[in-house]
Amino acid sequence: MSHPSLLTAVHDVLVHSTLPVQATESAHPLSAEYITVTEQLGAIINTTHRLNHALNQLNDLPLGENATKFVALMKEHTALTSSINQSAAASASLSSLLRGDNRAIYPDTSPPHPAKIAEWGRNLGMEVFVDGSTTVLAGKVLVLDIDINDHVVVKTSFANNTNSNGNSSAAPELDAFLAREVTRWINAARRAAGIDTAIGHSREDPAIEAARRSRAIQEHLRYLMMLDGLASSENERGLRWFMEPAVVSDHIRKQAASLQTQTLDKFLTQHALPLPFLVTPSLSFIVWLSPRAYLQLLRSSPPSKQSSMWNIDIPMTHLKTSLLDTLEDVTIATLRLVPCAEVAKSKMNSSDVPGDHTLLTAPSQMWVLDFTAKLPQNGVVMCQNRMRVIQGIVESRPIDLISMGSMSGIDSMSSLGNMSNMSFGEFGVASSQTNGSGGTGRSWVDLLVNKNSSAEYYTATYKSPNDIHPPLHLRLLAPLEPGFILQRVPVRSVKQISQVLEVVREQCWLNESLNILQWSPETQVLQSPQRPSNAEQGTQPDDAASTTLLASVLAGTVAPQSIPVNVYLPSSALSALSQPVDPFTSHHGGLGMGPPASAGSSSGASLFGPGDLEMEMDIPGLSMSMGGGVDMDLGMDLSTSADPMQQPHGPETCPPPMIVLTSSRHVPRNGLIEIRVTLGGHASSVVGGNGVWVEASPGVETGYMSDVVRRGGVWSLPGRVWNKG
Repeated sequence: MSHPSLLTAVHDVLVHSTLPVQATESAHPLSAEYITVTEQLGAIINTTHRLNHALNQLNDLPLGENATKFVALMKEHTALTSSINQSAAASASLSSLLRGDNRAIYPDTSPPHPAKIAEWGRNLGMEVFVDGSTTVLAGKVLVLDIDINDHVVVKTSFANNTNSNGNSSAAPELDAFLAREVTRWINAARRAAGIDTAIGHSREDPAIEAARRSRAIQEHLRYLMMLDGLASSENERGLRWFMEPAVVSDHIRKQAASLQTQTLDKFLTQHALPLPFLVTPSLSFIVWLSPRAYLQLLRSSPPSKQSSMWNIDIPMTHLKTSLLDTLEDVTIATLRLVPCAEVAKSKMNSSDVPGDHTLLTAPSQMWVLDFTAKLPQNGVVMCQNRMRVIQGIVESRPIDLISMGSMSGIDSMSSLGNMSNMSFGEFGVASSQTNGSGGTGRSWVDLLVNKNSSAEYYTATYKSPNDIHPPLHLRLLAPLEPGFILQRVPVRSVKQISQVLEVVREQCWLNESLNILQWSPETQVLQSPQRPSNAEQGTQPDDAASTTLLASVLAGTVAPQSIPVNVYLPSSALSALSQPVDPFTSHHGGLGMGPPASAGSSSGASLFGPGDLEMEMDIPGLSMSMGGGVDMDLGMDLSTSADPMQQPHGPETCPPPMIVLTSSRHVPRNGLIEIRVTLGGHASSVVGGNGVWVEASPGVETGYMSDVVRRGGVWSLPGRVWNKG
C-alpha cells in the first residue's frame, strides 16, 4: 500500500480542520469538541514532521542534469494530486450533509406511513415486519411493536426475557416515550402533508418539524440498537442495559424523596429531579428551573389528584409535556452512553461509598452527563473554580485550594500562546486565558452576558413594578475568574452524578440571577447621549426644581432619582457579617474577604489553571464605593485562614454561590448596608428551609427575603430595605 503524498496529507489536514476553536469556548476535556480538536492538532503536528522530513530529503537529493525534468514531473504530479484532492473534498462535503448531527434538515411533506418506520429500522440493521398499520422492529434482544392506526401504541418486549408476560409490557415508561415521539412526528407530518391542519401547532414550518422529528426518532432507535448490542452479549442479564435509567431514578428517589408535598422550585434548590425517558431513551435530570418557568408551570398546571412518587406540586405528565414543548429557562442534564472514543481519557475512579450505585460498565462505552440535550442549549456557563471541583469529583479526589495552584503557577506558560498547559489524562489543554498583565482576559460573567467582548464593570437598572422605591442602579464587578462551557461530564456512579449536578445547580442559580436583568458594559453607559433638557422632558426649570429639592431635604422626605447598588460575586469564603459597614472608619469587620493563595503550591494538578484567588482581590461592597482607598488592616489573621473547600458545605464542593449587595441607608440614617444572598447556605435548612440564606447588616430585617429571592426578586432587596427606612 502506497503512502499518501505530502500534498495529500496537507490537504487532508486542511479539509478536516473545519472546527474553529473559539476563544470564549475553549475545547477543554469537559466539552464535546475536545476529542475532535485534539485529533486535529495531532494531525497537524504529524503532518508538519513529515513535511519537514521530506523537504530535508529533497534538499539533500543530488539532482545534477536531471533537475529540470524532475521539477517538471513534480509539477505535473502536483497538479494531478490537487485535482483529485479537490474532487474528494467536494464529495466529502456533499456526503457530510447526509450524516452526522449537523447535517441539513430538508422539508418533508410526505404523509405518515408505517413504511417510513420500517425504512428507518432497516437502515439501522433491524429485522422489520409490516402488517397493516403495525410495524415490528426487532434487534437481537429488543422487539418493538408500533401501531399507528388511530392511536399510537408502542409495546416493548425482549427476546431473552424468560419471565415476561405476553400481555404486559416489559418497559412501560419506554413505551410511553416512544409512543409520544411517534405521535409528535405523525401530527407534524399530517400538517405538512395538508391532511389535517387542526392537529397541534408549532412555531416552525410543519415540513421542517416533521423532518426534525423523524430524525429524532431515528436517533432514539440508533441508541436503543447500541443497547441491544450490549445486551445481546450478556444473555438474560443484558436486560439491565435497558432498565438502568429506571434503576438510577429509583435509587435517587429513595434518597431524596420527601413524605410531605413541596413546591418544585424549593425541591430543585436541594436536589435535581430525575425523569426517565424525557428527551432520549435514557435518564434526564431537571437541574434548575427559573422562577418565571416555575410560575408558568404553576399557572398552566391542571388540577390533579394523582399521587406522585416525588410529592411535588406539579403533575409529572404536565411537567414532561411542558419541558418538551413550551418551557424555557430550564437546565436539563441527560445521562447516556457514548463511545469511549468521544470522551477525553481521565483518571476516573469509582467510589466505594456504602449505599452508592455503580453504573453499568462496557469496554467500548462510557456514561456521560450531557448538558446539550435540549436545544438550543449549548451547555452551561461555569466559572473556573467549579470546573475544577467537577474535575476533582470525576477523578474521585478531594479538592482544596492548595492543589488549585498559586501565583507561581502563572509563570509556567506553554510555548503555544499565553496558555497554561494542564494535563487531563494523556492530553494537554489550554485552561485559562491571560492578557499581557498576567490577569485573566475574560471573566465567566463576560461569557454569560457579553460574549463578544469583556468589561471590568457591568451596569443594570432595576425598577420596582409597584414604584415602592426609586430605580436601583446596579454596578457589577466582573470576577477575575475565567469561564468555560460545560457540555459533557463522564461519570461512573450515582454519587458522582449527584455531586456534579449539585455544583452545576449552584452555578445555574448564579447564571439565572444575572440573566434576570439586562447588563451592559459600563463603557457603553459612559458613552450614552446627553440627557435631554428640562423643556424636552416637560419638567420644571432648574430654579423651581432646586427650590423643591431644598424643601424636601429640609423636611427629610427627599427621594433620590436612583439608588446606587454595588454587586459583588465572591468565589471564596467570606468572614462573618458581624457589624454594619461604616465608610468613615478603618474597622471593617463586617466585610468578608477570601483567604490568600498558598504560596509555593503547584498548579500542575489543576485542569483549569490558577484560580481567581491568586489574582488581585477587591473587598466586596466598600472597595467599590470608596474607590480603592481602604485601609487593608482588617484585624484578620490571614496567615491561618480556613480553606473554603473545607467549609461545612460539602467535602468536595467549593463554597456555595453568593451575591453581595451594598447600598446606602435611607435618609436620615447614614452609612452602608450589606446584604448577602447564598444558595444552600449552612443556615438555609434552619431559616425557613427555602434553599437560600440571606444575611444583612444589623438592624435589617431578613425574615421575608428568602422567599423573595427564591421567586426571582434578589435584585429588589436593596430597594425593599430602603423603602422600610
